[in-house]
Amino acid sequence: MTREFRPRPGSVERRYPPDCLSDTHDHHQLLVGLDGRVDVEVEGRGGAMAPGGVCLIPAAATHHYLGLDLDNRCRVLDLPVGEDAVDALFARIRFLRLSPEEARGLGDEALLARLGGAPPWWGARLNMARLTRLVQDDPAAPWSLARLAEAARLSERQLRRSLFDATGQPPWRWLQAQRLSLAERLLASGDASITEIALACGFADGAQFSRHFRRWRGMTPSDFRRRP
Repeated sequence: MTREFRPRPGSVERRYPPDCLSDTHDHHQLLVGLDGRVDVEVEGRGGAMAPGGVCLIPAAATHHYLGLDLDNRCRVLDLPVGEDAVDALFARIRFLRLSPEEARGLGDEALLARLGGAPPWWGARLNMARLTRLVQDDPAAPWSLARLAEAARLSERQLRRSLFDATGQPPWRWLQAQRLSLAERLLASGDASITEIALACGFADGAQFSRHFRRWRGMTPSDFRRRP
């Protein structure tokens, strides 16, 4: 039976940044992939949103998202709590699949009605939002290939292949980029010493951090911090 949905404010299009960000809100949220790839994790469950991918995020569910392509584009619809049909649709976290044409062309009410019969979405095996969040939460941990693979719930071989497919980087280079990105944010936003930042981000000492940062940004951490 098709559920009836009352009119509500329309969906909007959003692009998601290449940083893993988190959110929690008091309304339901529907996320539909239109272009590129956005990886989403909702309370431990993850999916890669390619065109036609759908994620249903219930109210109060903490979720994390990461834009893997700079030209990613998603359709987002926020929905109120307290309407029986909407609450039933968002009774649990779900990842569903539509055709790219349906994702782009259906109106909001038709889109919601279509979801009741949409099949499950099977995206990439590696959820980059989850892996990035875990590394960013503890960048100084000894992130060996085995530990990264365990966090990603993949074998080491699968992780190498999946990570390269998603980012074009081998695991060690991707890990270093995560640590340097975090260090850059700490340099720009805080007053911790360069050595303190280096250790917090998983580098052996300030000298090692400075060498890697200079190769990455073309300047030393001190010069970066002194920029206007």
